Amino acid sequence: MGGRTELSRDLGFFAVFSIASGTMIGAGIFVLPSVAAAQAGPGAALSFLFAGMISMVAALSVCELATGMPKAGGSYYFISRSMGPILGSIVGLGSWLGLIFKGAFALEGFGEYAATFHPFPITVAAAGLGIGLVVVNLIGGKASGFLQNLIVALLLGILGFFVTRGFMEVRMEAMRPLLPHGWSGVFSTTGLVFVSYLGVVKASAVAEEVRDPGKTFPRAVLSAVAVVTLLYVLVMLVVTGVILQERFVRLDAPLVEAGKIVLGAFGGISLAVAGLLATASTGNAAILSSSRYPFAMSRDGLMTEWFSRIHRRFRTPFRSILVTGALMVGLAVLLEVEMLAKLGSVFNIVVFALLNVAVLLLRRVDPEWYRPRFRAPGYPWLQIVGTIVTLTLLTQMGWVPQLVSVLFLLGGVGWYYFHRGWSKSRPIQPGYGLRDHLQRVRQLQAMDVKREAAEVEQEITEQPGSVLVELLPDKPNAHLITIAASIARRYDSRIEAVVFIEVPFQSPLVQLEEIDPEYEQRVLEKGRAHGCDIHLHQVVGRDRAQGLLSMVRESTHAVLLDWHDRFRVLHLRDSYVDEILKRSPVRVGVLKYRGIDTYERILVVSAGGPYGPAEVQVADSIARLTEAELTLIMVVPPDSSDARFEHAQEYLEELRELTETHARLEVVPGEDPVVEILRAAGDHDLVVIGASRSPRYRKYLFGRTPDLVARYSESSVLMVKDPQMSVPWSHRLMSLISRGR
Repeated sequence: MGGRTELSRDLGFFAVFSIASGTMIGAGIFVLPSVAAAQAGPGAALSFLFAGMISMVAALSVCELATGMPKAGGSYYFISRSMGPILGSIVGLGSWLGLIFKGAFALEGFGEYAATFHPFPITVAAAGLGIGLVVVNLIGGKASGFLQNLIVALLLGILGFFVTRGFMEVRMEAMRPLLPHGWSGVFSTTGLVFVSYLGVVKASAVAEEVRDPGKTFPRAVLSAVAVVTLLYVLVMLVVTGVILQERFVRLDAPLVEAGKIVLGAFGGISLAVAGLLATASTGNAAILSSSRYPFAMSRDGLMTEWFSRIHRRFRTPFRSILVTGALMVGLAVLLEVEMLAKLGSVFNIVVFALLNVAVLLLRRVDPEWYRPRFRAPGYPWLQIVGTIVTLTLLTQMGWVPQLVSVLFLLGGVGWYYFHRGWSKSRPIQPGYGLRDHLQRVRQLQAMDVKREAAEVEQEITEQPGSVLVELLPDKPNAHLITIAASIARRYDSRIEAVVFIEVPFQSPLVQLEEIDPEYEQRVLEKGRAHGCDIHLHQVVGRDRAQGLLSMVRESTHAVLLDWHDRFRVLHLRDSYVDEILKRSPVRVGVLKYRGIDTYERILVVSAGGPYGPAEVQVADSIARLTEAELTLIMVVPPDSSDARFEHAQEYLEELRELTETHARLEVVPGEDPVVEILRAAGDHDLVVIGASRSPRYRKYLFGRTPDLVARYSESSVLMVKDPQMSVPWSHRLMSLISRGR
């Protein structure tokens, strides 16, 4: 035995429909109606309807993910490929165990229904069914699908006939009061009955075995959710319409009781047979789908390779099926698994939410390998609402299920790190994680901001403007005028040069003499050398920051300052530079000059995060004016995934398209961004770096990396900071997501 890990595509529309609906039509419809009616009365039909609507949103996401990644493993594969192997481990292990628990409960339920016809021991009947289902699944998906088709067809026929006849027996007095516990009872019951809809996710585990998955899978799964939701609602209306509400607390099998009322003794027997079919269907679908989880995790290195072997003749993951079936039968024989099945299903509520998030993330990142043939409608609002509502259901499930979901979370993380350390010879797949995708999302968002800034910049160049630059009174700052000229030429604007004379408060303000003609001539000549007009001003005042800010107009593109003292935060904090950085409504550039008058090589740096709009535009402008070589580098941790390095390279290439100077690109691995930036800065005349994106922290002026680079670099450093705008996080999130449309 052994061979290549490929599965045959044997399953058609009705097979997938049967797997999805068969997993949903089980204990939920034969056990939960009694509990649901006791909690919500006739309003329980609304609970099933709401749960079905939430499941339909998840089904749309599942269909997109399955047609974009038609591989065995279902939700595990989707989450691991979109969010990395850690979350994949949590989802895969939790979903696998949850399905085993639910399947074991179905086997035990089958034994209970079988006992109504013959006094078999419940455990014997449960074990017999479990062994039979394992054999059927070992033969192949086609055989299992045929059995599932037959069971679901008979089950739907019986329940359909029951509903049709049952509506004739509905009594209005049994439906009163409609909402005995109000809407709160309906919503809390929605969380309870939600476990009945987990088949929509479990069906995705066999996506690799579906013929023409791009069309077949969405049609089958969406049809299954719609049909099962309608069936649940109708069954609940009939059951609550023929049985008085006070009787539900004493009924273990309300459908059998309702069947006797509607169809007599024959009806009770028919519904008992339906219960056998439903539990058998749930057990079969649970084995078929849950066995694909260890198979898929094994292929990714998260379980032993032993699970990934395919049977040469039947082309099924026989070892995974055998282990899954053995665990399921053992639990059915040895343990009371009803609560475990429910708790395992609660964890899958988190899976539903993560599937919606996966669609949001993949749409935004848009990796090359993700090209779904079916795209979920209503993006992004439908997925956002679905995620929020789904997670809200957890609050309705009680503290025990919530605690178990946390334990599943911790167990999945522990399993990942244990297996990674235990099996170092086999790399875990995928080789990227959630942080890599989130970093790419940040880069894409930053590129969108830069493109918008470029459009605004195009509009600005059509209007007269200015660049405000402060000069020393004793000598013109030629290097700063060069930078001001580069920005002014970019916007076809003039330069407003200011010489500020600060007078102490204890001294009177006096009118100073006119600016030295020789000084003025040198400034004007420097401007003409760069093709710019310079207007020179001399301002006397007591507050240097306020005096400079008072000269800022709506048409001012930037304020440029030169810092002559040692670059230390203690010196800069509460200085006039600090005040301007806090209050300036326009871009501010602060130059730490180190005696280099000509710019031949300019370095634009990032500490791993996206560049801001400021530093790239300014560096590109200086490079155009001085004909300098422009280099863009990004520092990435050396232990990052290949995807992280590829994303960084793609981002720099996209960034280069927005520059008019053909820039060199470098992705530099390094533990400490500051060390790598300083090393690269040694070969350049000017380093341009943007401010940190965390302006609220005042430990640093521009941020840790920019401040340290400015302090220790031997090259001149220009730090650029855009005015900070307070944008609500919700607006930023919506902007980020909507750009993936």
